[in-house]
Amino acid sequence: MKEIVITLVFMMALLAFAVFPAVKLVEFISKKRELTHKMQNFLTLLFTVSIAFCGALFLKFV
Repeated sequence: MKEIVITLVFMMALLAFAVFPAVKLVEFISKKRELTHKMQNFLTLLFTVSIAFCGALFLKFV
């Protein structure tokens, strides 16, 4: 349980830094494929959380 809490704390710290790569990634995808505004928002949120979680796991295991 302690490891999960530590990972989530790391993730919260990384959320602000994960927004920019997520936005750029969604912009790249929207250039290749037509996306609705709702889908762009959903993908931005999904990529932001995913990038922050991957970064938190990296910090935890290194």
